[in-house]
Amino acid sequence: MFFTNHLGRTPKSVTTQIRVQVRRIAFAIACVIAAAVVRIMLDPWLGRSVPYLTFYPAVALSAWYGGFAPGALATALSAAVAVLRYISPPSVAIPSTADLISLALFTINGVLLSSIGKRMLGAEVDQQRFAAIVESSNDAIIAKSLEGIVTAWNAGAERLFGYSATEAVGRSIMLIIPEDRTGEEARVIGSVRADRRVEPFETVRRRKDGTLVDVWVTISPIRDFAGSIIGASTFASDITERKRIQQMREELIERERLAHDDAVAARDRLAFLAEVGALLTSSLDYEQTLDRAVHLALPRLGDYCNVVVQDEDGQLRHVAWGHVAREKEPIIRALTERLFSHPSSRAITFTDAIMKSGRTTVVSHAQVQAAAARQIGELDAELVRLGMDLKPYAYIGAPLRVRGRVVGVMSFGTTEDHSRRDYVPTDVELVEEFARRVSVAIENARLFRHADELNRLKDEFLATLSHELRTPLNAVLGWSRMLGSGHLDLERTTKAVEAIERNAQAQSKIVDDILDVARGMSGNLKLDIRPLDLSDVAHRAVDAITPAAIAKKIHVDVQAREPVPISGDPERLQQVVWNLLSNAVKFTPPGGRVAVHVLAVDGLGELQVTDTGVGIPQSFLPYVFDKFRQADASFTRQHGGLGLGLAIARHLIELHGGSIEARSAGAGAGATFVVRLPSSAQAAV
Repeated sequence: MFFTNHLGRTPKSVTTQIRVQVRRIAFAIACVIAAAVVRIMLDPWLGRSVPYLTFYPAVALSAWYGGFAPGALATALSAAVAVLRYISPPSVAIPSTADLISLALFTINGVLLSSIGKRMLGAEVDQQRFAAIVESSNDAIIAKSLEGIVTAWNAGAERLFGYSATEAVGRSIMLIIPEDRTGEEARVIGSVRADRRVEPFETVRRRKDGTLVDVWVTISPIRDFAGSIIGASTFASDITERKRIQQMREELIERERLAHDDAVAARDRLAFLAEVGALLTSSLDYEQTLDRAVHLALPRLGDYCNVVVQDEDGQLRHVAWGHVAREKEPIIRALTERLFSHPSSRAITFTDAIMKSGRTTVVSHAQVQAAAARQIGELDAELVRLGMDLKPYAYIGAPLRVRGRVVGVMSFGTTEDHSRRDYVPTDVELVEEFARRVSVAIENARLFRHADELNRLKDEFLATLSHELRTPLNAVLGWSRMLGSGHLDLERTTKAVEAIERNAQAQSKIVDDILDVARGMSGNLKLDIRPLDLSDVAHRAVDAITPAAIAKKIHVDVQAREPVPISGDPERLQQVVWNLLSNAVKFTPPGGRVAVHVLAVDGLGELQVTDTGVGIPQSFLPYVFDKFRQADASFTRQHGGLGLGLAIARHLIELHGGSIEARSAGAGAGATFVVRLPSSAQAAV
């Protein structure tokens, strides 16, 4: 630990100062002694005249070397020697007035010289201190003339710019100034010449190796003794590290801001999706809730929205649409309907591509323009007008999936008149999540409708079953009572027995159908597979249905001239063909025709049953093989049955590895059922 005196100086520094002062005083004494010796040596020539001749240099040297105190001491000692030796020696009692005046002048001159020496010494010390500060400074300190010539170059400048003082001094300051900053130096020199303050500034300078360094520059004028500006000093600090830290700080602040913005955006998205989810689950009528959800999403996801969904028949329907400007919603409706009515122009909506690919499609403004330019020649004038009224800017469309199958498209778009922006990845994520929730709403609504439909079908089936069982049962009971009364003659008795047998067989057929469905659902339906001829199966089924056809005056034509070998269960296949023929006869009016064709096609046995009956409505065609389904399930329907025959037929054909399909052009256009079964060779494989 260092101990300091009351002046705040350490003992070591005080000792050093004492030594310096002693050395200066000793130097002053030595100078006076030397001057006295020289003066004494000159006595033979000078005598007592000019006694102070050699002492003036002694005083001047003492003042120059040691400052005021040594100079004053040298003056006093010199005056004492001069007085004792030349002015008032022992031989002279009283000095003359001239000697006293010369002594006074010498003393005054000595004091003046001491004062001047003090100032010179102080200036020299200050200069040395300043030079030491300049050399030890970490900053670059450069002096230059008003012409831009370097006159001083410290060690800091050498470290910062790579040039040594020898290399830099005498050369232009443009040595370290990049080409694109030459105007900056001219402005600085101009301001210095005009004695205008140059505010510190941040700039770039060039090192010796050609690299650039960021510096903070302070400019000060250099003045001569007369106060005239003769140059400028430049203090340059390397701020590379500071800028790096500042950049890191700015990056951290920016990341924090982005993180905060992301958190706020995520919170807003979650709140938005929660509101959408609550809205979509508020009702099973998804079309109504979807319309409200679409308007809730605008303008967050775009300026307009369009939703198309496949119905149960696979046809695309326009179910919801919206625009931030409600008065423009009819444009979206009209444009969509117009595009749907012109299939060749629908590609501009990108709906087909999304339905096929099942992927979200994002279309930038440039791509929208390119697509419109490619197809504008194919569009009619009304479609072009609607597009110009809408003014689409960018587009995004996401598929709607139900059980992994694409059933529709939800699309959003921006317009020239409103947000006028392209879509970014965060928009894509939000639209896809919105579409997923809409898909769930559609699936839930369809599941509810399906469950409701199943309940309705169950009720209809039970009612139909009761009706179908009660009808033959009433006949059996009626004829049984009549037989029991004993009032029937032989002819009516025979008729009663036939009626009872016929209605019992009808009941047995109903029970068998129900049992077949139950066995099929439980997987207990057995097949007795053997080689057989599909033509023979067709003929036997036609023989069985012929009486019913004759009764309705329906002509049954069979074209099965060549054997068609297959493998299958004869009884079950005959049951299938009989069901098809029975339906054909049942739904064909009197005088109609039923045609049966059996042939081999592409290695398959194919049987076609065609009638000229009532046909199948297009809306019912996809459900014709469903259990318990009937086009007319009312109690007032013209034709009986439980709606199980075709379902059983499809199940039996599929168990044989075949397929069955129904074709009809609509109500009143007849129907055709096509059964395809593997040939004997394929069945063996």
